[in-house]
Amino acid sequence: MDLRAWRRRLREYDEITNVGPIIRRYFVIGAFDGALTVLGIIIGASAFGTLEEHKALVLSASFGAAIALAVSSAVGAYEAERVEKKLDIRTIERAMLARLSEEHREAFQFAAILSALVHGIAPLIAGLLPIIPFVFLEARTATVVAVAITLVILFLLGVYLGNLVRERVLVTGLRFAAAGIGTAAILWLLGARPV
Repeated sequence: MDLRAWRRRLREYDEITNVGPIIRRYFVIGAFDGALTVLGIIIGASAFGTLEEHKALVLSASFGAAIALAVSSAVGAYEAERVEKKLDIRTIERAMLARLSEEHREAFQFAAILSALVHGIAPLIAGLLPIIPFVFLEARTATVVAVAITLVILFLLGVYLGNLVRERVLVTGLRFAAAGIGTAAILWLLGARPV
């Protein structure tokens, strides 16, 4: 199948399943989860004062968390969407009193796979970007840069959503970044207390 035919098939699948809004939601949710999860590991380690001694542990724990979250998100999204699409097919077939074509069934299967891929890739990207500084910088500097990267990711997610609904993108972006700042503050306070 050539590129033009593949693009036409994708448009047809999207028309049949309306998968666009679903993958948009999965992207935002996945990226948000990935960014905050890794932020939690970094701040948690920093709050307990173990960052320089355990820089490799922070890297490997963050990497492991990003991978685990990606797999969890992808599998969860696939299974949830697979079931939802089967229910959609049944509902449509009952309403039409006829079976759907193979193309329609393929479109619903494609939507489930695409949703799973997006929901898996989003937390992986958002979780791995903040740990890159730990490869090149000393731990304290890497922590500051990682927190900044995470806040930028969260801000951009907010801007993206605000732009979709024509809200004030700065306000929406700042709301998302505030979630990251609030998470970091809570974790810092919890870590600063003696256990």
